[in-house]
Amino acid sequence: MKFSRALYLSAVFALASAPSSHASAQTADVIHWWTSGSESKAVKVFATEFEKRGGKWIDNAVVGGQPAQALAMSRIAGGQPPAALMWNIGVAVRKLAEQGILTDLDAEAKAGGWADKIPPLIARNASYEGHFVAVPVDIHADNWLWYSTKVLADAGVEPPKTFDEMIASADKIKAKGYIPLAVGGEPWQQALLFRSVMVGVGGKPFYKKVMIDHDADAAAGPEMVKSFDMLRRLKPLTDEGMAGRKWNDTAMLVASDKAAFQIMGDWVKGEFKAAGLTPGKEFGCQLSPGNQDAYIMTVDVFVFPKTNDPDKQKGQQLLANVMMDPEVQVAFNKEKGAIPPRLDADVGSLDMCSQLGKKVVSVQDNQLPNAALAMSADAEGQLGDLVAQFWSDPSMTSEEAAKSFSGIIAGDQ
Repeated sequence: MKFSRALYLSAVFALASAPSSHASAQTADVIHWWTSGSESKAVKVFATEFEKRGGKWIDNAVVGGQPAQALAMSRIAGGQPPAALMWNIGVAVRKLAEQGILTDLDAEAKAGGWADKIPPLIARNASYEGHFVAVPVDIHADNWLWYSTKVLADAGVEPPKTFDEMIASADKIKAKGYIPLAVGGEPWQQALLFRSVMVGVGGKPFYKKVMIDHDADAAAGPEMVKSFDMLRRLKPLTDEGMAGRKWNDTAMLVASDKAAFQIMGDWVKGEFKAAGLTPGKEFGCQLSPGNQDAYIMTVDVFVFPKTNDPDKQKGQQLLANVMMDPEVQVAFNKEKGAIPPRLDADVGSLDMCSQLGKKVVSVQDNQLPNAALAMSADAEGQLGDLVAQFWSDPSMTSEEAAKSFSGIIAGDQ
């Protein structure tokens, strides 16, 4: 999300000049956008543990990431910053840190040994100029394939290892009256699907060239054209009701045995769990076709705006320690559907999908950035719009889409 420099500067001035609000000791008003059933259960883990340790949690849940971020920036600019706010790791966190808005968490990080207990890619992106400024609370992967075991058994098909295999199974699935591939109608969902396609068609080296190196030539090259070709071949596997459909409503098509597959982040698993489903029984999980050794990471973090209020500062310190507690991270991620960022967290109690995710992500070469980690919010938005346009406009060629993708990458150096 793009904020003006004027708003950032006014926020910095407001933070510097805001008087103490004399809040209750260790109070934390927390802005986030976790509002689905499973997300609400997950965030309650943090709230409960925070209050158990003497804090007072004030929940500010906002529907949608952009409205939540806009509310947070408005409050900061008005001199009433929240104690904590959920944010996107990567470029978005760095932008806040560059403006001097965020509290330095080095004391908590040093005491807890954070630098040695989270993956290096995450540690780098949770820091600014060598100082921790964000608390990572989960590691999701964008590129999971979820499937209904009942639908696949009824259609007589196996979970696909390639996108070609998925397409080949579609006729059998349709013949039984099911939707082969459930896709939502929001641009970010289609962009997420496309990242899986990029890995599945072009491979990890291609994905890294484009998303990490910002190689404009690779972004315009034959592997990108093939990726867009594959995305177009997947669209006939979807249903006519996808327009405007949210990710969790799309997930329910798989949960209710109306659709065979969905490619979505592992936050879907939290919705399945909330619906009383068990992995390996009613639904199955694997990395997306051709993505078996790739983990496109989405990492949720919390940041703590600067404040002159000593009571709110105490609340921030307590909350940071609660969120980085390995046992709390395990409990939180059981509900959220992800895996803990802490490498020393005991994941033995997590389900089979999380165990697979932990195995894959433990290999550093398998750790791939999602769009938020790899580029600016502006570029991410442009790519989402591009993929959505390609998805909805059959007259747009794969070559044209690849050229546009290259231009966006070239402009985000």
